[in-house]
Amino acid sequence: MPKLAFGLQVDRVVHISQRIRMGWVIRRAAPAVVAVAMALPLAPVGALAQASTVQGQIRDEVGSAVFGATVLLYRGDRLVHGADTDRLGSFRISEVSPGPYEMRVQALGYAELVQALDVGFATTETLDLRLQQSALELEGISVEAERSRQRRRFEEVPGPTVREMNRSQVRWVPGVAEPDPVRAIEVLPGVVSTSDFSAAFHVRGGSQDQNLILLDGIPIFSPFHLGGLFSVFNADMIDRVELMSGGFAAEHGGRVSSVLDIDSDPGSGDFGVDGAVSLLSSRAAVAGSLPKSFADALGHANVRYRLSARRSYFDVLLKPAFEFPYHLTDLQGVIEGWTRSGGRVTVSAYSGEDVFALTSVDDEDFPLRVDWDWGNDAIGARWTQPRSGGGSIDVRANFSRYGTGLIFPDFGDTEFDSRIQQAQLRTDLDFRPTPRWSFQTGATAQRLSYGNSFLTGGTDFGGGRGTGNLLGSYVQARWSSPRKWLVEVGLRGDLYAPDPGSTVFEPAPRFAVKRFLGSGEVALKMAAGRYTQFLHSLRDEELPLGLDIWVLAGARAPHTVSDQIQVGIEGFRDIDWYWSVEGYLREFDGVVTFNVADDPNDDRDDILGGRGTSWGVDAMLRKETGDVQGWIALSFLKAERTFPDVISPLEEKPRVTYPPIFDRRLDADLVLTYPGPWGWTGGVRWNLGTGIPYTRALGSYAYYQPRYVEGGGLDWTGDDQDASGGYGVVLGARNSSRYPTYHRLDLSFRRTFPKSWGSLTPYLNLVNVYNQRNVLFYFFEYEQDPPVRSGISMFPVLPTFGVEVSF
Repeated sequence: MPKLAFGLQVDRVVHISQRIRMGWVIRRAAPAVVAVAMALPLAPVGALAQASTVQGQIRDEVGSAVFGATVLLYRGDRLVHGADTDRLGSFRISEVSPGPYEMRVQALGYAELVQALDVGFATTETLDLRLQQSALELEGISVEAERSRQRRRFEEVPGPTVREMNRSQVRWVPGVAEPDPVRAIEVLPGVVSTSDFSAAFHVRGGSQDQNLILLDGIPIFSPFHLGGLFSVFNADMIDRVELMSGGFAAEHGGRVSSVLDIDSDPGSGDFGVDGAVSLLSSRAAVAGSLPKSFADALGHANVRYRLSARRSYFDVLLKPAFEFPYHLTDLQGVIEGWTRSGGRVTVSAYSGEDVFALTSVDDEDFPLRVDWDWGNDAIGARWTQPRSGGGSIDVRANFSRYGTGLIFPDFGDTEFDSRIQQAQLRTDLDFRPTPRWSFQTGATAQRLSYGNSFLTGGTDFGGGRGTGNLLGSYVQARWSSPRKWLVEVGLRGDLYAPDPGSTVFEPAPRFAVKRFLGSGEVALKMAAGRYTQFLHSLRDEELPLGLDIWVLAGARAPHTVSDQIQVGIEGFRDIDWYWSVEGYLREFDGVVTFNVADDPNDDRDDILGGRGTSWGVDAMLRKETGDVQGWIALSFLKAERTFPDVISPLEEKPRVTYPPIFDRRLDADLVLTYPGPWGWTGGVRWNLGTGIPYTRALGSYAYYQPRYVEGGGLDWTGDDQDASGGYGVVLGARNSSRYPTYHRLDLSFRRTFPKSWGSLTPYLNLVNVYNQRNVLFYFFEYEQDPPVRSGISMFPVLPTFGVEVSF
């Protein structure tokens, strides 16, 4: 079966030559935006007044929604209208002229449904259609049915910069050990990774804690294993990965940089087992459905599920040679039920843990005894019901927590502990009163708490605790004139009450517009808005492996407000090519860092607040169909952070501005998948990026401490070794130097062997094929004469392999 078209995205345009006060623009633009939106026509005129709407839901034989089905209306041999179904199987075709039509419904894996449809004058035709499962080759589907989800967004969504990858695309992006959805998004424009050893990512000048990461709508705080080397998400459980890197609408709150939304795949309902063995771990996923009688007792048409488990085995494989007491575990599950009225009910859960227990190792083998553990737990339920007339109601409740701990039993029972958790209740209502207008409103209530402590000898030397209640609500409206205009205006309000701290209210207006040019294959777009965030992670981003120390905004730390604007142009050339260019400008007020001059008697001054800016241009060219598919992504970024110089002796502290570690000025990615010989499929990823900044050591000096000499007085000569306090290092301006240019070529090879019992897929990944020695960081040894600079490199050439099986 030929390969399917895939749908990622990108964007970009515009060179911004000077900084502007974004908050001033947004505050003054909001009233004008509302006025423009209200002035848009509420109904078409002339012949369009007689037009009708065709809408409905597409489901399969057992009542589950068919997502991504294409609904086409023909008059004779001429296609006149088309639409795709959403995750509820719903579709809506507006401005349909009265008369007879032939309706064709097409979806991969289902037999085509063809039926006659007679549309009346100014009516709404509501249909409930069922598709029969059937193997369907791609050649049997018309070109219109091949439109990717990106094409649908292009035509229906005005503002957000959205890029998507499905499970198969995640798998053919070359990586280390096994497919990783978080590692895979590094190849998208606007996304910066600073190290081979960390899966943490930065989007358009935002820090890694400013990304909202969702698993089936549940926030996950620190989704990384092995100190950040891998993400916690099992590729066998993924349906799709969606990254919104800017311009997201008022419904999204909680973070200021991006939204990474990962949807689990509940399976088709047929019993099956997917398993895999890699150099990192072994994993298995089981899918199936509940008996029909049990589903009926629950009031559902059907209930299907998918459960997975994963465990690493470093501790087992290396034990014959030496003790390596580390392992990771993941447990993940999703249950999806469809009601007879077409509603969707899902329950998702995740639990994962890393354990590094050096206290179990013999002292002679490893003298430093330490226990280090960290992990996430999350659970959530969601109900979504389509509404007659279009739209839906969505209700969700979830709970998520993250914790990490370090124990040094040989150092006075020194212990570090950090915890954060969040409980959330949320509801959203989407309704569409006219063919051109749609409205969405919603509200959320969150309860957050955190606790950090540093204990030694029974005494607490630092940390902090706090809670916060967050109430948020929004309203947004969208007006469309197909293939001409898309306009969206929204307003979000967040009321945050921390303890300790003062209650704050932050209004956040959002606006987006898209103007289609010519025949509608090219569009200009613009989005602007204010975004807020009420928590921070104090991870030291310059370390390749590190701890996430989460704190809530309040008396200890400011909340973050970011004003953003982006302008772009995007388009399609036939069905094969998508291109996009987008420019952006962001300002951040309330970014944080460690206060290196904190008062030990004040437990609320260990965090320093500051400001940040970023601007840049992202571009993408993607080929969506054919045997060879892939994209080229180009990004330019200039980011800065400004903080008070707390070590200055001046009473009024001067401010220091510097580029953060993720200020990679130029970044380029080439990603391809292609058919290889003998049935193998190849994947290529080549990445080139200019060096990230670091603080250079300029020189050293002997540091002397006085000593008392016989006969009285102090001796500063340092003739005695005891008088020398060692060496001091003179540093240059913060992050004023840059590491050498980074570049790396990765390859992957996969082949699926069909078997009578299922399939067998071996794969091979080659990371850093030509063994480029990319610098991780430098060491400066001033005890040598002359001084010596040495460094540690990132991944060398690294072959990894594994095998996947499906039953």
